[in-house]
Amino acid sequence: MGLMIILGLLLWGYAEMSAFIYIGGEIGGLLTLLGVFVTAVVGIALLKRQGLSVLSRIQSDIAQGRAPVTSIADSIALVAGGALVLIPGYVTDAIGLLLFLPGFRTLAGVYLLQWLTSSQRFRGFTNVGGSFGGGNFSRNSSTHSDMDNTQPNPFAKHRRYTNSNDDIIEGEFEEKPGNGDQIGNKNGKRP
Repeated sequence: MGLMIILGLLLWGYAEMSAFIYIGGEIGGLLTLLGVFVTAVVGIALLKRQGLSVLSRIQSDIAQGRAPVTSIADSIALVAGGALVLIPGYVTDAIGLLLFLPGFRTLAGVYLLQWLTSSQRFRGFTNVGGSFGGGNFSRNSSTHSDMDNTQPNPFAKHRRYTNSNDDIIEGEFEEKPGNGDQIGNKNGKRP
């Protein structure tokens, strides 16, 4: 595995240098450096704009009781795209800017999410209820697969504890002042 990482870094460096030399030969050294700077600035602006959009979608999904899996996948791809755009080089800028395209961003985000959840380093984040997005966490689900039926769904509009052995009695109660009929109170006064 370590050899594959070293080989990948060497190929990446070779591709970056080749692209830099080729573009520098075509448009000149100063414009080549300016191009790297401009792509970084454009990438930061895109990251800010689209990141806020994805954040509002995540909040909306959570407020409506839906699992924000697609929005989280988008946000992972946006973070990766932002990091790639900030690294100087045209190859990383091209890949980073591709991650800002909505369709490609979602596909890449889902792939990155699956890779992260299958990685040993992130295994601790997947032990709660299976891998992220797994289990019985869906729009129509009333409880998570690992919970028993006595636990309420925190995303449901009306929370109700249910158990097939219990009767549900709905109603209101009112406490009247001066009522001394409490258990264990012999003199009829409130404690």
